[in-house]
Amino acid sequence: MAGKEEVSFAHAADNARPFKSHRYDVFGVKIERSLFLYGELALWGFIALESNPEVTGYCERPIVIDEIKPRRVVDFWVRSHSGEELWFFLRPSELRWTEQEFPPTPAFDAWAAAHNLSIRLHTPESLGIHSLHLRNWGEIIRYLTANLRYVDAALLRRVSEYSRDACSIGNIQAAFSQDDPILVRTAIFRLLHTGALIGTDLGSSRLGLDSIVRPT
Repeated sequence: MAGKEEVSFAHAADNARPFKSHRYDVFGVKIERSLFLYGELALWGFIALESNPEVTGYCERPIVIDEIKPRRVVDFWVRSHSGEELWFFLRPSELRWTEQEFPPTPAFDAWAAAHNLSIRLHTPESLGIHSLHLRNWGEIIRYLTANLRYVDAALLRRVSEYSRDACSIGNIQAAFSQDDPILVRTAIFRLLHTGALIGTDLGSSRLGLDSIVRPT
C-alpha cells in the first residue's frame, strides 16, 4: 500500500521466560536460526508457520507493548506473500477481544496501521493444535533441521523431476535406491516445505512411506 512504512524483525525483543511456562528450543528452517519458544501454543504456531509455503519470514516475540498492564508481548511477526501480520495467542482473559479491538491501545493500533501490519488473533482451535496435519509437519521440520544441510541441489532437482506425477514417498525412495534414503526423504520434505510438492494426505493420515505427494 502506497505511503506505508515497511518493518522487519530478526530477533526477539523479549526473551524473558513467562512464569511456569515450558521452553522449547527449536530451529527455524525458513529463518535459518535457533529460537526459544515459551508454551505449547507458541510451539504449534511455529509449526504452522514453517508448514505454510506462503510464509516467507517470521520472528518470535518481536514487540513489547508496555501500555498494557501487565505488558503484552506480540507472539509473532509474520511475513507472507499477501502481506505482514502480528500474531497474538489469546489468553483466557482476552477471548472477548476481536481483531478490530485488540490490543486495546490506540497508540499501538495506529502504529500497526501506519506500518501496514494486520492483527491476527489465534486460539488453540484456530491454529488446529494437535491436528494430524501439524503433527506430521512437526516430524517434517525435525527431519529438515537434522538433515537438510546434507542435501545438495542436484538431489533436490532429481527428486523434483521424478515427482512430476502423484506418487508415494516409498516409491520415490525406491527409485533412488543408490542414494541414502534419509537424504532422499529429506529432499522430498524440502520440496514440501518450499511448496514445490503438496502432501495430499498429511491432514488425514500419519506421515510414512505410503504418504502421497504431487506437484503444485
